[in-house]
Amino acid sequence: MSNNNEKKTVKLKSVLSLNIGFVILGLVCVYLFVNMVIYFTTEKTSYYEVVEGSNSEDLNTSYVGIALRDETIYTSKSSGYIDYYVSECSRVSKNTTLYSIDSKGTLNDLLSEATSSDTKLNSDNLSTISDLINTFTNSYDDMNFSQLYEFKTSLKGTVVDLVNMNKLQKLAKEKGESFSINKSGSAGIVMYRIDDYETLTKKQLKKSDFDQSKYISAHFSSGSEVEKGAPIYKTINNEEWSIAIQLTKEQAKKYKKTAGVKIKFLKDDVTTTANIEVVKGADKKRYGILTLSKYMVRYATDRFLDIQIIDQKTVGLKIPKTSLVKKKLYTIPKEYGAEGGEANNIGFNRQVRSEGEIKNEFYYPTIAYSDDNNYYVSTTLFDKGDILLSLDSGGNQYMIGSTQEFVGVYSINNGYTVFVRVNIIETLDEYYIVESGTTFGLSQYDRIVLDGSKVSENQIIFQ
Repeated sequence: MSNNNEKKTVKLKSVLSLNIGFVILGLVCVYLFVNMVIYFTTEKTSYYEVVEGSNSEDLNTSYVGIALRDETIYTSKSSGYIDYYVSECSRVSKNTTLYSIDSKGTLNDLLSEATSSDTKLNSDNLSTISDLINTFTNSYDDMNFSQLYEFKTSLKGTVVDLVNMNKLQKLAKEKGESFSINKSGSAGIVMYRIDDYETLTKKQLKKSDFDQSKYISAHFSSGSEVEKGAPIYKTINNEEWSIAIQLTKEQAKKYKKTAGVKIKFLKDDVTTTANIEVVKGADKKRYGILTLSKYMVRYATDRFLDIQIIDQKTVGLKIPKTSLVKKKLYTIPKEYGAEGGEANNIGFNRQVRSEGEIKNEFYYPTIAYSDDNNYYVSTTLFDKGDILLSLDSGGNQYMIGSTQEFVGVYSINNGYTVFVRVNIIETLDEYYIVESGTTFGLSQYDRIVLDGSKVSENQIIFQ
């Protein structure tokens, strides 16, 4: 007999029990996994931290220059032995007695014979001496007594030259065609050397002209035998002269915008200023032409000159050339902007359409640059045709649309790209020096994209 009081056991279906902690942990793991995949599969953007820099490493570059002068070569009118009566690098006027040609080579013997006879000064000689004395008298300074001794030496030398010249003129009349006295063909600085560079012009320059190993110069001196038609002297006809130097592409670009430079002659450390012009030579290469108005006589015997251009030191912010990009920015007149907000940023009162109605809102976009008249903002921050309202009582409106192109870099200080305009003040080999301390500009330690061509504005950056 069964026991009715016996309890029956009923099995219930089990209900799945979830631990909320495991769920959250799983979601975090999935999130981390997705981000790791994105991190390892997304190309990283390299950045550069802006630092102060200068052009000090590129300052005071040395060059080997070629002296270009207004030079005229003169040739001998007859054959014979030449004797010069004016020292090289002396200034002569036209028709100054310069040299003699003796076809027989007996000049020294003839001068010795003439010396034994009395030689008198003629009226022209006396006039020359009188002019010399008058010049000294007018310029004499009691405080500089040494001038008197210098004048004495100069006067003695002049008298001797005049006496000898009178003897030579007498000999020329006696000897006829076998002996001739010749005068300077033009006024200028007389030189007794030639090197085939006399007619070289800046447009004819070639790289090979600067090869000093192939340079040949001929010098002339008294007592030498010359042939009719052979070069015997030249004159430098102008105080203005030039020095030609070879330039790299970067140097040519730099000096093309420069009017004048300071230079130093390494031969004797003399410094002066010169105008500079960049020209294209016969070989299509770029050359610098340094034009000077003094020191021509000082370096008249030098065709090649070692010089140094002394540049002014430029200090600013140093950025890689690869960071630079060009971008068009919207132009907004300053009368439509005003400071406001918690950070006193520049804002604009613009019209917006909301729910079919036109309303006004004060909008604070990032300013990329400003000048005396305008603010400049990214074209991604406004739509073309947006209307801005003036902040005065005039009720003027301005329609967004006018643009202007600038050069700049992409700043990534906030994790995304923002265009910042820069002002280049110096160009180096791989870097630019840009102006520092500008409003809305770069600051030291800002982070910028290393290769600006690989990103766009407002792009999130993975580093």
